[in-house]
Amino acid sequence: MRLNFLHPMMALLWIVGSCADDGPADNTLPDGGVDTDGAECAEGELTYVEDVSQCVPAATDYKPRENGSLNDTWEACISDDGLYHQIEPSVSSISRVEAYETISGMLWENDTITAQQFIDARILFEEEQGLGSRVARRYDVHYASPPNGSCEDEGIPAAFPDYCVGPAVLQPIVVDAFAQGALGNEPIVNAAKIAAALQWFLYVSSIKEATTCAAKAKDCDSSWAYYTGGTPRDTPIGLAADIDFWAPETHDRGYDGVLAVRCWRDLDSSEQAQNQTLQALAIDQLDRALLRGMAILIRQRFEMLSCSTGAHQRATLEWLRIVVPLFDRETRERDPAVANMLQAAIANPADQIDVDTIVAKIDLTYPCP
Repeated sequence: MRLNFLHPMMALLWIVGSCADDGPADNTLPDGGVDTDGAECAEGELTYVEDVSQCVPAATDYKPRENGSLNDTWEACISDDGLYHQIEPSVSSISRVEAYETISGMLWENDTITAQQFIDARILFEEEQGLGSRVARRYDVHYASPPNGSCEDEGIPAAFPDYCVGPAVLQPIVVDAFAQGALGNEPIVNAAKIAAALQWFLYVSSIKEATTCAAKAKDCDSSWAYYTGGTPRDTPIGLAADIDFWAPETHDRGYDGVLAVRCWRDLDSSEQAQNQTLQALAIDQLDRALLRGMAILIRQRFEMLSCSTGAHQRATLEWLRIVVPLFDRETRERDPAVANMLQAAIANPADQIDVDTIVAKIDLTYPCP
């Protein structure tokens, strides 16, 4: 079975094709030469068995899978049946996650990416009010906002790139990768760059929408949509599917988190929410799970470096070089030494990275969702 290097739904039996299989476009080097390396991961080499046997929910967590308020400190609420109940009948963010899924099928889930597929994917990305429109203005609520102006104002993204992560970091990566791919330059590598930027966008968006839900209740729906694609727990798409493949318990905890956000907004249902303490608990529960999910995706990309060469290995390293710096804030808060190690690792060539040590450190730093 031939599987793509990047998408976790395809990675369990990942086999990197040879030069003859992939064609010249997949193996074109930056200097115009041709990379003849191929690599293969044997069955089971990229497996990951999630072990959360030593993990317990925080005392303040919402536990919808245990019938909600019967087993936690929360009052009874709309989420106690374990289902997400929409606030608005229509959730536009769902279509953006569906676009992510379609683009993934064109690019990083595709064995033979063509220049035309980059063009088609970019047209979908740039649809009016579509995925690109939100990437271009996405901000990260983990950072302080600019004292004057917003991320849509000239000069603000460059001055505040951490907060204005969409226009300052993610959008330039995606736009450049689409352009390079459309020219036939390193399709596998450029597909990986787009995947990395969009996966981080989905994570940041889930937390941002849960935050702005205090003033606009419908944003709770968007938080749920950006994580799950508007799907039930057992059939996720988008980032939820990416996480669920490797770490189903972490995905379950992420789904519990979006239900916690919905429960808070049900209990705090005035036009402008008042219970900031309950909101903070809900967002923290969601964020902890999604951060561990992102840590697992990073962990697995490091593992992929050990059983790949050529264009596929470069693509994996480029994915890491985008996501690891974005992930630095949380890792540095938990363990500065691990943060420094990850930053140093991605500056090296792939064959000089001590994958086993790094994977062990990630597991210790992010043990529980």
